[in-house]
Amino acid sequence: MLRRPIPLLLTLLVALIAAACAGEADENPLATGGADGGWFDLDELDELDDRIDEPIAPDTGLGGEDAPDASEVVEAALVDVDAFWERTYEDLYGDDYEPISGGFWPYGPRSDSPPCGSPPPDYSDIAANAFYCPSDDLIAWDAVNLVPGLYEEFGGFTLGIVFAHEFAHAVQARADLFGSPTIVTELQADCFAGAWTADVEAGNSDFFEVTPVDLDKAIAGFLELRDGVGTDARDPLAHGTGFDRIGSFSEGYEAGPERCAEYPSLFESGELVIVEVPFTDQADFERGGDLPLEEAFPLAIQDLEHFWSLLMPELGQPWTPVTDVVVLDPAVDEVECGETYSGEDLVNASFYCIASDTIYIDGQNLVPTLYGEIGDYAVATELARQYAYAAQVRMGNEDNSLEANLQADCFAGLYASTGFLQNRGEDQPMVLSPGDLDEAVIAFLLMSPSADEVVESDTTVGTAFQRFDAYRAGFLDGVSACEALVG
Repeated sequence: MLRRPIPLLLTLLVALIAAACAGEADENPLATGGADGGWFDLDELDELDDRIDEPIAPDTGLGGEDAPDASEVVEAALVDVDAFWERTYEDLYGDDYEPISGGFWPYGPRSDSPPCGSPPPDYSDIAANAFYCPSDDLIAWDAVNLVPGLYEEFGGFTLGIVFAHEFAHAVQARADLFGSPTIVTELQADCFAGAWTADVEAGNSDFFEVTPVDLDKAIAGFLELRDGVGTDARDPLAHGTGFDRIGSFSEGYEAGPERCAEYPSLFESGELVIVEVPFTDQADFERGGDLPLEEAFPLAIQDLEHFWSLLMPELGQPWTPVTDVVVLDPAVDEVECGETYSGEDLVNASFYCIASDTIYIDGQNLVPTLYGEIGDYAVATELARQYAYAAQVRMGNEDNSLEANLQADCFAGLYASTGFLQNRGEDQPMVLSPGDLDEAVIAFLLMSPSADEVVESDTTVGTAFQRFDAYRAGFLDGVSACEALVG
């Protein structure tokens, strides 16, 4: 988060590699079938139905004794995604679907490399990676230092998403899309992975199941695979930000493969929005995009007041500044807001009190966690949500409903877009640094209810996936998207 606006290099080039690192295993688990022990065709996967007797869900592999091993989840994903494209490809592109001809190749540090090119790649070049090889029409993955770690940390459904992404590249080869810029093919692959996920939710999978409240783990997986802060989107090894990747996945999930197929034309028209930018200021680079907290906190309040002073008149009334923002110490403070709150009531609390027109936030636990574990824009995003509640009250909406809470997230996304575009004039107090939008997404994961809490309680706070959708809608589509959330 920068102190003063500076010119941003707004590029529209990015690449994505489905890769993450895990510790090297003591043994090489390349026991995935196939006569040569290192590759297989889908028709060789006998009795997969018998080996996987329970649907693979987002929490599969995260506990319990009966979960399939990682190699079986990969096999199920390949079979399932292949079946999805058997049903989908002809309607989308007008030709018969051609199955992958080069087979499927798990590898590790002590195995032969997949036969992609001549000579095949060294392990050091493909370690902790999964990829589609267009020259030999095969899919390969590191079964030692990628798949087990992803499975253990994020569960079985995230593995399904990784291979849905790689299968999408094979589809692009069949549809002759590799002439498009890398940004199109990579984010389109994430979009197609989202479309496959929606197909699973619709009940069309033989091996997987997912519900909307389960998708937070998918967000966490994409964040694990995102680029480092400040990566230049023109770098041929760029992966893409979490915001970009999750956004494309969400678009495929909600709008289907037809929307994903439009990505080349959306790119040509400038409608495919990419937010990955490099550092353009040496001081900002040296501090990793974060201001000191004692500067960032009051600057965010100043910037939010500036934002709402411009937006509220567009919504039909003047902006009245928020009376106060109070940083709490739960060990000693009490808050009167309809009733008295103290002690544990205030730990990790952040709320807007209508009666006193005051925003309260725990400065001993919540603020240090957001700032220390995520970054300065996580703090700014939480303040932006509370300012959005204050704005809703000024507009006559005092509801504590799911729709109202998602609208607050949407307004926070709209606020973020003005920091990205720097479109509030020369006196705009603050603009975004590289990585800020991902900090907002990570904060959603930290501050949102779990899937179990959503199912078992009447919480009106959306899941992280729902909240990201609302935030992204505000960022991309503006005020009208936020107004639509409350009818």
